[in-house]
Amino acid sequence: MSYPMRISKLLVAVALGVLALTAEAQLSVGINAVNNATIQPAGPRTGVNGKRFFNIEGNNFGSFASFGVVDFSAADLNLTLPVVDIQFITLKLYDAPASFSANGTVRFWLSEDTATDIEPGTSPLRWDATALPDGVGTQLSPVHLLGTGAYVKTANDTEFVYALSLPAAAKPYLLGQINSAGKIRLVVTPAEDTVAATYAGYNNANIRAPRLEMELVPVPEPASVAVLLLGVGGLAGASLRRRGR
Repeated sequence: MSYPMRISKLLVAVALGVLALTAEAQLSVGINAVNNATIQPAGPRTGVNGKRFFNIEGNNFGSFASFGVVDFSAADLNLTLPVVDIQFITLKLYDAPASFSANGTVRFWLSEDTATDIEPGTSPLRWDATALPDGVGTQLSPVHLLGTGAYVKTANDTEFVYALSLPAAAKPYLLGQINSAGKIRLVVTPAEDTVAATYAGYNNANIRAPRLEMELVPVPEPASVAVLLLGVGGLAGASLRRRGR
């Protein structure tokens, strides 16, 4: 076998080894929300129901029109290695139907503003009726659209699985939040004036909390990399010895 062909085989072996390590290292992780707020014209919804429920209501609902903010803590992922890629991201919400719940479409956003307070009485956030249909305007910017999903009124604890699409521009930010064990803040907004999507909040005692699930690719463990390099070194040495003959 010619020397160039041996080198080509060596490079193919390296590429396959890297792919194998990456596939083996993928992690399926999930974390529950640690906080949420329903942002109405007067600010975050007050009382115990402000946290127990997570409502997204279009502008037709007047003083109850709202968008939702839900926070997750990347520290809850308990990662032991840095993450280099995010393959999939899914948000799970659970139905908490009310008499006023109305079918429709909602939008999902990733917010880079994790500092703004979302607590009743102290938060500056308000539903903005001049920025329809979402009601957010420039608040919580910058934000990245992750997709849309349907809400259909069903029964308590019915699971809605929303597969989200992470824009390339947002991936470095989210990787940074994950690797620094920071806060991951999602914003859920009405996509139309007539929707009233009513979900359970993070501390609802009877219905499951919002849940964020991701498929992550961590840096390969040093031991795995060492084994790969050892194998590559062996192949290279064998190739050079054959060439010397």
